[in-house]
Amino acid sequence: MKPSSVFFTICTLFLLFCLLFFPQPLLQKAIESVDLWFHLVLPSLFPFLTATGILIRLGMAQKLGRILQPVMQPVFGLSGICAFPLLLGILSGYPSGAKITVTLCQQNALSKKEAQRILAFCNNPGPLFVVGTAGTAFLKNPALGYIMLFSIFLGAILTGIVFRFFYKQPKNTLSAHCLRPALSKEPIGKILGGSVADAMETVLQIGGFVILFGVIIEALNQTGIFSFLTHCIGMVLPFSSTAIEGILGGFLEMTNGASLLSQSQESIRIQITCITAVLSFGGLSILAQTLGILAPISISTPKYIFSKCVNSVFSAFICFFCYPFLAQKLQKAVSVGLFPTKTALSADLFSFLCSLFLSFALLSMVFFHKE
Repeated sequence: MKPSSVFFTICTLFLLFCLLFFPQPLLQKAIESVDLWFHLVLPSLFPFLTATGILIRLGMAQKLGRILQPVMQPVFGLSGICAFPLLLGILSGYPSGAKITVTLCQQNALSKKEAQRILAFCNNPGPLFVVGTAGTAFLKNPALGYIMLFSIFLGAILTGIVFRFFYKQPKNTLSAHCLRPALSKEPIGKILGGSVADAMETVLQIGGFVILFGVIIEALNQTGIFSFLTHCIGMVLPFSSTAIEGILGGFLEMTNGASLLSQSQESIRIQITCITAVLSFGGLSILAQTLGILAPISISTPKYIFSKCVNSVFSAFICFFCYPFLAQKLQKAVSVGLFPTKTALSADLFSFLCSLFLSFALLSMVFFHKE
């Protein structure tokens, strides 16, 4: 039996043991995880995955790839179509970048080598979670959320630039995929039905991982393993027990880890640096969700995990060194009281921007139709 199989067998037996000896707290945690998935993950992720599925089926990824080919090739050494999972992965958050990459790869719009490379930096936490949850809800200051968001995205871009030197690819293959025509001439009903079905399947899979890791974390708490590891690491690292518990919790599940780190006694600079590292890595829960989504295209798991570790280190360093330069300016520019409102823009300006966006979409549709 492989070492990995032995490890997973032991973990599964441990979980079964905890389910038998601690049924009530683990059942309660499972119920809380279902509630979290149903009220937060499902309504936020399902519409976005459906929309991206429609865009992919309409061939928008290829069209965007042709436009951004002059940027993606010299900067990242990738075809222009890789900009699609990169941009939408940044806007939506985990695990949208991975899902879009898998869809493009399954439709032969991306090679497996390109998929492996773009996954190194396209799967990141979304702006709403970083600024809204980590910055505003946990740290009580949206300005800190923007600093973390800047660090995470800059760290991802830097990871993509660095990794281009580790994956050599012939230059004549970089633009082959993005120059292909639109993938589908299917009727609108079939496009909508397929996109909804794919999005629901992905969200259900994510829900299973959310419940599973919620129960695992509670099992570690009930057995005292979590407290024991916190005590051992506390003898090595000069951090408070709350901060160490937050780092360990973030290694398993990033939301709980970020919450604990925000309550630690460390300075704000250390807090947001650690939270940035945790969010950029995503935790084992996000990792398991992502690997489950990536299963159909046989991506190298060690390479992906290594790339997320590099991404996390880059983001943490950027946050630590840029904090003194960004904190003062952002804290003056961003008010906590303004964040919960629907928009800081006036109604007229907001309407103008919406009209401008719709006009641009209409012109783009006419331009792409002529092609």
